[in-house]
Amino acid sequence: MPREDEEIVNAVTGERIVFRRTAADTAGELLELDDFWSRPDHRVAEHVHPEMEERWQVVSGTVRFRINGAEQTARPGDGVVAAAGVPHMSWNVGDGPAHLRIQMRPALRWEDFVIRLFDAARDGRTDEQGTPEPALLRELLGQFRREIAPPP
Repeated sequence: MPREDEEIVNAVTGERIVFRRTAADTAGELLELDDFWSRPDHRVAEHVHPEMEERWQVVSGTVRFRINGAEQTARPGDGVVAAAGVPHMSWNVGDGPAHLRIQMRPALRWEDFVIRLFDAARDGRTDEQGTPEPALLRELLGQFRREIAPPP
């Protein structure tokens, strides 16, 4: 379980996450984190959070979102929301890094999932975009069914 202001780094993508408010801080109601994408080609594959809402606030950079098939571009100060069960993806469309403030409601075990994903990158078990190798991806999707699923 991460502590407030703890930072983790994805060794493959360079993505850096700082936990701002953890599930322990909020009795499981909220996870808030700062997500820093160092690469202009950073891309988050389409997925669904079956039981969690995800909110993004763009702090810096320019990010494109596809939420339930509709695309929108967000710039500093813009907020975007994906309700629970809605397919979504995002990618950096700016020329440099992007910084997003993300809130997950309820927090469930999203912290644990992200830590496992970053550990997999460190251990050489992801591709260059940070996607886990197939066997590990199946394992994670099975262990974190409430938190993440492939799009329908």
